[in-house]
Amino acid sequence: MPEQRVSQEQVLDAALAIVRERGESALSARSVADRAGCSVQPIYSLFGDMQGLVEALYEHARTWVAGYNREHEGDGRNPFEANGLAHLRLAQTETNLFRFLYLSPHLQPDSFEDLFASVALDGVEECIAQMGDLDLDAARDLYLDMIIYTHGLAAMLANGAGFDVDKMRDRLNAASLAFLAKAR
Repeated sequence: MPEQRVSQEQVLDAALAIVRERGESALSARSVADRAGCSVQPIYSLFGDMQGLVEALYEHARTWVAGYNREHEGDGRNPFEANGLAHLRLAQTETNLFRFLYLSPHLQPDSFEDLFASVALDGVEECIAQMGDLDLDAARDLYLDMIIYTHGLAAMLANGAGFDVDKMRDRLNAASLAFLAKAR
C-alpha cells in the first residue's frame, strides 16, 4: 500500500484543532499525527521538530484569527469597535486559542511598537483618525492604548471573568473617550 501523503496545511489544521479544543499542552507529535490521520514521520519531515511545528502553528493560528476578525467586521459601529469586540469574543469563545496566541511566550514584543505591529489591523488607525479628528500619530497612540486596555479585559475573560457584556462595552467606550481626550 503506498504511503499516504499529508500536507503541511493538513498538519497545521490538525494542530490548530487540538489547540482550540484542548490547549497547547495537548499538542504532541502523536496527537497531531492521530488528528491528521498519519504517522508522526511527516510532522518531523515537514517541521523538523515539535518546536518547528509550534512556530509554524503560531503563524497559522494568527492567520485563522485574521479570518475570524474579518468575519466579525460588522459587529461594531465601526472597524475600531469591531476589532475590540472581536478580541473580547475570541477570549470568551476560543479561550485555548486566545491563551496560545496572547498569553504565552509565543507573543514576545520587545516594545509597544512591536506589539502594535503584531496585532493592529489595517484601516483601523485611519478610522480612528477620521472619527476623532486626529492626525495619524495621535490615532495610532489611541489605538495602542485601546489595544492594551482591551487586551487586559480579554485576558480576564480568558481566565474566567464573567463580566456583563453591556457593562464591558460601557467601560470600553469610557476608556476610548478618555484616550481620545488625551490624544487631543
